[in-house]
Amino acid sequence: MECTLFLDTNALLSLGENAFKEKFIIAQKTLEEIENIKVSNSKDGEVKYKARQISRLLDKHDGEYDVVLYSPKIKEIIDSYFLSETPDNIILASAYYYNSNVSEVLVCSDDLNCKFISRNIFGLPTKGVSDINLVKNLDEYLGYKELTLSDEEMSYFYCHTNENIYDCILNEYLIIKKSDGEVVDYRKWDGFEYKAVCEKTVRSTIFGDKIRPKDSYQACAIDSIFSNTMTAITGHAGSGKSLISLISMMSLIENGEYDRVIIMFNPNKAKGAADMGFYCGNATEKALQNSIGSMLTTKFGDRFAVEMLLQQDKIRLVSMADVRGMEVRDNEILYISEAQNTSIELLKLCLSRASSGCKIVIEGDYDSQVDSYLFEGNSNGFKRAIDVLQGESEFGYVHLPNVWRSKIAMLVDKL
Repeated sequence: MECTLFLDTNALLSLGENAFKEKFIIAQKTLEEIENIKVSNSKDGEVKYKARQISRLLDKHDGEYDVVLYSPKIKEIIDSYFLSETPDNIILASAYYYNSNVSEVLVCSDDLNCKFISRNIFGLPTKGVSDINLVKNLDEYLGYKELTLSDEEMSYFYCHTNENIYDCILNEYLIIKKSDGEVVDYRKWDGFEYKAVCEKTVRSTIFGDKIRPKDSYQACAIDSIFSNTMTAITGHAGSGKSLISLISMMSLIENGEYDRVIIMFNPNKAKGAADMGFYCGNATEKALQNSIGSMLTTKFGDRFAVEMLLQQDKIRLVSMADVRGMEVRDNEILYISEAQNTSIELLKLCLSRASSGCKIVIEGDYDSQVDSYLFEGNSNGFKRAIDVLQGESEFGYVHLPNVWRSKIAMLVDKL
């Protein structure tokens, strides 16, 4: 028999909007705790923000979840196990009551004490937030599928490339490997067939003429930039997100397909870092002193190269604080770096600036480089954009799993 999720307060706050992907159960005590958190002086701003958000969602989705009311029967359960009437015990006794009298539940909590009481006292099946299928399946879409095919399977595939035998969504890639792990082919489902994808060598004089992708994932990302109207790229620090984006966009400009890159950025400070105060200069000079300036200087070689591109009007720097009212025209490329530092509303505002003929490249890492609680979890605009736009004809997405910057960059990813 399939179990229904029973969420305690911290699990509900952690899941946020994702909790509403399927029916769940909460205790009345959880509603009381959420209301108390919203106005508590002892809770930090991040927790209070999540409480306000989940309160709105609970009101919006009223009727899509069950609430176990506190009653004398719940108190009887607590007393029968010789437990004190604490919020955690009330919530778990409510789960026990529902499990015994309505239908089986799976308790979901990240609270160590709650999990102990649920498993060892009430005998309820219990898992953490990261263990339930609801969460596990959120990030399955990587923009590609990796296949290891036998000779017979490969023969069948190449004879039936017009059949979607691997259930790819539109613009999803296949990375085909032999039994020894060697990559032998790239294909992309275009809605009609698995179209061949060439490992493109990108030409750009700014970056030293010919640049080749370092792995199959980068090859797919480059193909997406050249072939799709909008491309999203994710990956950890050092995976090549920014570099292959800039190389590809500069190549398009040098070939005369576009005139310039409009670089939108959020001047948000790194999480936990102290602010040095106000920067001097005009908007562009201030931008170059920000993280976006550091990234461009590193990728183009030095500050002089970036300033030359600015003077030639090959690139323009625009703070997200100033994008309302502007338009990215047909002869321009919209590039958003560090897109993980956007809310849904902010990214929506930025992307809505794009005209029908412009190209869009957006990259970031919403798993480990989010710099504000305002952009965490279900509030992250970049993650939401990928979830919503995947499968659209003009959209492509590729996750870059390999770190190429250095051995140290790879190791610190474990911290």
